[in-house]
Amino acid sequence: MPAEDGGRLARKRRQTRAQLLEAAYRVMSEQGIDASKIKDITDLADVGFGTFYNYFESKDQLASMVLDCLINDFGRRSVEATRGLGRRDPALVIPVSIRLMLTTVIADPLWQWWALRPDLLLDRMRKGFGPFGMRDMREAVRRGICQLSEDQIPLTWDLAVWVMVGGIHDVVVGDRPPGTEKEIAAAIMRLMGVEPERALQISSTKLPAYPAPDIDWMFTLETHPAKADASPA
Repeated sequence: MPAEDGGRLARKRRQTRAQLLEAAYRVMSEQGIDASKIKDITDLADVGFGTFYNYFESKDQLASMVLDCLINDFGRRSVEATRGLGRRDPALVIPVSIRLMLTTVIADPLWQWWALRPDLLLDRMRKGFGPFGMRDMREAVRRGICQLSEDQIPLTWDLAVWVMVGGIHDVVVGDRPPGTEKEIAAAIMRLMGVEPERALQISSTKLPAYPAPDIDWMFTLETHPAKADASPA
């Protein structure tokens, strides 16, 4: 019985945490992160105000955990959107995934808060998208699309995330116009060793439909890393 009670309590804690995350996303999407109040979030989640601090140290930490869930969802959606591209042109998988994500987040006011905190955004994107991005890089190496050794892939991935975060930040603050997603994707492909003309060509194709969001609010980056075991081929 104690083990069963412990399991029930753990499930209840996961459910309450998920309720708070989903409520935070809804409140922050409507009001913006800075203007959002913890009480509005707990009211929407139907939990006591004091309960919030059993799960999160601050509103900023909560916003970071919301970001983790969104990144995980973007990774899953990109896998679905690029499924089948491997048969058409496997070189399209990475630039299409990058452009789908960038096009979506740059148009989302909620991401402006994260874009103005590039250190935070870099850390969460590097970790959250890592299993997806490095899986795709390894597949690109296997197919001869780019020339990277295994020990170069983690560093190349880190640099690719820097480019993505910098691009998001620059568009949000007005240093670059919206619509530069193709150039950002092409720059990343060049980092991977793709010739400039080919990099721009595969970064300029028509984008496929992006599956609708289906966010897993139970997701936690620290204890439940994103998985990218589905093949895009």
